[in-house]
Amino acid sequence: MTAEQHLAALRRINRRAELWDEGGRPLVYLPSMQIQHNGGTITADGLLCPRNHGSYTTRLFLSQPFPNRGQNWTVHQIMGLAWHTMSFNYVSELLPWTEILAIHLGQLK
Repeated sequence: MTAEQHLAALRRINRRAELWDEGGRPLVYLPSMQIQHNGGTITADGLLCPRNHGSYTTRLFLSQPFPNRGQNWTVHQIMGLAWHTMSFNYVSELLPWTEILAIHLGQLK
């Protein structure tokens, strides 16, 4: 699938999803995501990196940390904004972007 096809699939989940580019690497901005967390729902912006970032195969960055879920939260400056992410690795970049997102979000439930 092309980046545009992956984006179209993500827009079925978040109609405001935007494809961003950081040095030739695709990122998907996901504003106002409804995230299942601790038996409730939290609204936060997301930034999906469906390709490697550092030593991670894929990453999901969030506008806020969820310290009682996931491990080793860190902050990264991406596109001029601070983004929080947990240490969670080996989600294959070969998967559809919707599946990459679902696997990362599953760690926050």
